[in-house]
Amino acid sequence: MLRKLQEALSGRNSGMNQQPQFNGRLLDQRREDVYVLMHQQMSSMR
Repeated sequence: MLRKLQEALSGRNSGMNQQPQFNGRLLDQRREDVYVLMHQQMSSMR
């Protein structure tokens, strides 16, 4: 039982040590989406 818990915890930690890969294209797309939405909101407030 203790061994299974240790294996589960060690497996969880190994996945957390990996850094996510940076996705520049996704960041640019999200930035454009936020820019458009922000301007739509601002224009509707006038």
